[in-house]
Amino acid sequence: MPEAPALDAAGLRSVADHTSYLLSLVEPLRPFGMSLLDAWDQVVCEDIDSMINVPPNSTAKVEGYAVRAADLLDEDGHLAEPLEVVEADVERLPSGAAVVVAPGDVLPRGANAVLPATFGSLADGRIRLIEKVAAGEYVRAAGEHLKVGTRLLSEGEILDDRSIGLLAGSGLDKVMVRPRPRVVVVSSGDNLVDPGMGVEHGQATDANSFMIAAAAKAAGATVFRVAVHSNDRAEILQTITDQLIRADLVISTSGGKREDYETVADVMQEIGLVDTVNVAMSPGRTQTFGLVGEDRVPMLMLPGNPVSAYVSFQAFARPLIRQLMGAPTTHRAVRAIASHSMRSMIGQLHLLRGRVTSEGSVRQVEAVSMPHALGELAESNALIVLDERVEQVRAGEAVKVWLLDED
Repeated sequence: MPEAPALDAAGLRSVADHTSYLLSLVEPLRPFGMSLLDAWDQVVCEDIDSMINVPPNSTAKVEGYAVRAADLLDEDGHLAEPLEVVEADVERLPSGAAVVVAPGDVLPRGANAVLPATFGSLADGRIRLIEKVAAGEYVRAAGEHLKVGTRLLSEGEILDDRSIGLLAGSGLDKVMVRPRPRVVVVSSGDNLVDPGMGVEHGQATDANSFMIAAAAKAAGATVFRVAVHSNDRAEILQTITDQLIRADLVISTSGGKREDYETVADVMQEIGLVDTVNVAMSPGRTQTFGLVGEDRVPMLMLPGNPVSAYVSFQAFARPLIRQLMGAPTTHRAVRAIASHSMRSMIGQLHLLRGRVTSEGSVRQVEAVSMPHALGELAESNALIVLDERVEQVRAGEAVKVWLLDED
């Protein structure tokens, strides 16, 4: 592994240093051409210009007659003789002729104006002129909305539903994007059972792997969940190595027993390069990251406690997923007014579970604390960030929060 960041006097690595270190070890995935719908929510890897004019043809704005403006006046500048009405499918509008059009109809080649129906009277297949129009009048010109070569999206933008409509309307069916990272969540622990199975004495339902898999999906990944539910070292080793062929990132979850964590750590040491460190963060102090297998696939091991696992995911796994996507890795941080006093510890970043509410343009946040860890997370919609310099936040003071339910 490359040289790791220095530790502080307490033997801890800062959250900022640890995040930067992990991101330096992971490269964005290679882009390739992908169909528009498949590319939704992915990062565009090229500047994209319109391939066509929009609209592609000049069309009528009003009901009337497609004409050549020059045909409406004679040599003396007076209204010309009546124009002959010809069929709409004419290849090119003849001189001295007109075609009946409705709003939105494509003008025939050669026509450069629309004479409103009230500007002439139709009799015996000919139009007697009452008023004239100039070239371009009552016409929606080709390229009026968008011209060939107009910049539509720039490299680094994320393709959303409106962008897909824009590209499709501009004649594009594919776009160069980075693929969704393939994240494999590997659950282990001999006391865990899948939801829906009977829970016997000494067992617990595996919730962490489902929560983390869903969080990875929310971050933009394609997710595979694999459950070992064993502490057998050989079985865990086989499971992880089997998954590396389809993984851009492996995330390990467990049931929280120390032996669960240590077994996976031993396996990681056997098949890769590993960094284990105490980070100046609460919860989630101990963090283990590795580059495993022949292809050095990044692997992150999360703590067993549900709150620690989820907070660690948001602090470290989510940035890694976003890095693979080529997307911004930082959380959306906003300010909110604390509804009550909160305490932290100098020298550590404290991530409290919080509930943000809004009154007009003002956000307020309160810490959520419940005995049931998963219930606490379900009730929260933000993480309250008390950085290393903060010891106390008083009620009414502003505090930074990471919003969990908004991009």
